[in-house]
Amino acid sequence: MDYRATETNGQATLFFDGELDMAVGDRVGELLQQYGTRNESVTVDFQGVSFVDSSGIGSLFFTTKELLALGKKVEIVNVREEILDILSVLGFTEALGISVAKAAETGFDAYASDCI
Repeated sequence: MDYRATETNGQATLFFDGELDMAVGDRVGELLQQYGTRNESVTVDFQGVSFVDSSGIGSLFFTTKELLALGKKVEIVNVREEILDILSVLGFTEALGISVAKAAETGFDAYASDCI
C-alpha cells in the first residue's frame, strides 16, 4: 500500500492507495497513530483503497479508538461503496461514532507517493 500525508494547522490528511490487509494493517495503524497524535484531527482518505480485510480494519479500528480517547477527531472520506458496506456490517462507524463519507461525497483527490 502506498500513502501520502499532509499536515496543516493541526489537521493531518492521510491518503492511502492499494489494499488494506493483514500485510500492511499494522503499518497503517502506526501511520494513523503517528499523525493523529501530533495533530488535533486526522482525515483518512480511502479514494485509492481497493480492498480491505478484517485484519486491516482491525488495525484501523483500534488506532482510531485510541485517538478518540485522546480527544482527537478522526474522519474517513472517499470510501468506495463496497468497502463502506464492509465497515457498516462490522459496525465500525457505529462503534466509534466517527464520520465516514462515500467517494462521491467529498472533493478529496488521492495521489500516492510513499510506500508502506
